[in-house]
Amino acid sequence: MRRTEIAKIAAAAILALGVTSAMATITGSKHDLSATGGGTIKADAGQNNDEICVYCHTPHAANTDFAGAPLWNKATPSSGSFTMYGATAANTAGQTIAGTSTDQQPNAPSLACLSCHDGVSAINSIVNAPGSGGYNASGQLVAFGATAAGTAKTMPAGVTQIGTDLTNDHPVSITYVEGAASLKPTTTAVTGWSGASTIADLLRNGKVECVSCHDPHLGESDTFLRRNAGTVGEASNKGSKVCLTCHDK
Repeated sequence: MRRTEIAKIAAAAILALGVTSAMATITGSKHDLSATGGGTIKADAGQNNDEICVYCHTPHAANTDFAGAPLWNKATPSSGSFTMYGATAANTAGQTIAGTSTDQQPNAPSLACLSCHDGVSAINSIVNAPGSGGYNASGQLVAFGATAAGTAKTMPAGVTQIGTDLTNDHPVSITYVEGAASLKPTTTAVTGWSGASTIADLLRNGKVECVSCHDPHLGESDTFLRRNAGTVGEASNKGSKVCLTCHDK
């Protein structure tokens, strides 16, 4: 085989590898809560837990009152329970260093994340049980760890338990105001971001939400960051690139 042919084959193999590594995957990630999931928080083996998507979505009997994600299979977190960034009490608007007001409670796109990460909502509680057995009367799908089947399990203590006090986290459900806090114009092009070509694409209804920076389906990144998802050998926030995407510092 001639050298040029070998080079072409090698180039094709590298291209194929690059496409594969950049593909989003939940299977085996920390958001795979089945018994074979990739994180420490997952279902016990031997129970009805061989499904992955069911922990968030269902093809039938979804929570139609929730607008944060399609075919949502979890209850909506309790309204009025969150203390927003810059607020001194729950269910009140807060202020940021830019002087802009946050909403009194997180909007639906962020509530989707907080329905597990608030440390109050049960991770294993769903609206519609999997399979053809109908609804789960207790509202519990499976147990995690050593807890009995049907027992509610909340996010354990640690960095992933954001809680209901959001005063020490980046503000969410806040309007993006160009120039405030050195924010760049929303028309600014962004590179290396999944599903976005400008800053405007990172916003939801003109606001910063959890999903502006994170995508729960991008399991290639331990923190599910949307920047450089699936890129081998480069940290998603290397050089604070996530922050500097919007803030001109």
